[in-house]
Amino acid sequence: MTIARVVIALLFLYNILPLDLREGWYLHHGGDQLEMMSLAQSIIGGTPKESVVGIGQALVMIPVILIMKPAIYNDMVVPLVIINGFIFAGHSILVTGSIARSILKRERAAIWAAAIWTLTPLAAYFAFFWHFDPSTVRSATVPTLGWLNGLADGPAMYFLLQAIMLLAAKIDDESPVSFRPLLLIGISMGLAVSFRIHALFMIIFLLLYVIIAHGWKALLIVAGGALLSYLPQAWYNQVVFGMPITTGYISYGDIGQFRGTWNRSLVDILTTLPFHPVHLVQNAWHFIERRPWLTVPSALALVVSVYVTVRLWQRHGWRAAALLIGAPLFYLIPMAAAFNFREDIIRFSMPALPMAIMLAVFGVEQLWNDISTRRGNSRSAAVEQNEAGPPPGLKENK
Repeated sequence: MTIARVVIALLFLYNILPLDLREGWYLHHGGDQLEMMSLAQSIIGGTPKESVVGIGQALVMIPVILIMKPAIYNDMVVPLVIINGFIFAGHSILVTGSIARSILKRERAAIWAAAIWTLTPLAAYFAFFWHFDPSTVRSATVPTLGWLNGLADGPAMYFLLQAIMLLAAKIDDESPVSFRPLLLIGISMGLAVSFRIHALFMIIFLLLYVIIAHGWKALLIVAGGALLSYLPQAWYNQVVFGMPITTGYISYGDIGQFRGTWNRSLVDILTTLPFHPVHLVQNAWHFIERRPWLTVPSALALVVSVYVTVRLWQRHGWRAAALLIGAPLFYLIPMAAAFNFREDIIRFSMPALPMAIMLAVFGVEQLWNDISTRRGNSRSAAVEQNEAGPPPGLKENK
């Protein structure tokens, strides 16, 4: 399946399946790549610039810049696409299959989950035939889902999946988890945040999961691993913003002439962040108002979600439900409460997609089994009734 993902990527990169918004291997990016390249160049020059993006993707760009010496971003896009769209995306298929196998306990479910995730970019290419501007939508969506760009979304999502995979591998282990996997879980978390700060929402939930499922000692090891891999970001934050634990989304422009001194109060900063419950309602109303037909499928989706949650908990326990449902929800709800969520819903919700695929596979399989079981019970009852003969009262009447 990894090979299939590479083949699908090449179909787009060599324009066999044409995408309009492109220039060679440069598919639609959106603009963040220029900020990341500028940040990387400023680090190379020894004077890191103030930036809203994390340092992760800039660090990936640094060796590429030093080797290729690009004049513009397009000059170095090929190795970045190979790293994201081939290496990270290809290995994410194995990680997705591993998570499904560990949690759902079925090889067939793991194969289906990995296969669907493999085909997601291809499905996105054909999915927007109904849209008034399908070429533009697919040109933006395919690179996003295929990680066929030099942005931070793919690596951040990959390290989140890796942390979940390592946790899922110990889902039935009642004995204390050893030091190495816990350390790797923490390192994956720290890297995810360094690439994209929004990963923090899911990581907070996963840390809660670690302490409940594995205890305080495990949490300290995970936290230590996370801080270890967060050190480059912490160094950058300290140099640029005057404090190690922050983000450009919060600190950009807020620390002025006195390093480490806030120009605004903490309350003011928190209240001006893009996340607010009001936006959650506004975004939901935005989609329903423009597409009233979504009301019925949304209601059905809610019913199905409740069914899948109950059956998953019954079959595989609370840990399975936490990793496949709790973790993505803990990420999606804050993201959906951002005012700009509606502008790129696919990109902003992408880290939850592999878990949604696994839940869909489980739900279909479970529904089929439940229906088959009920049919089997009905047939068994009918056979038993026939073998027992007619009721006694009926014999007497005859």
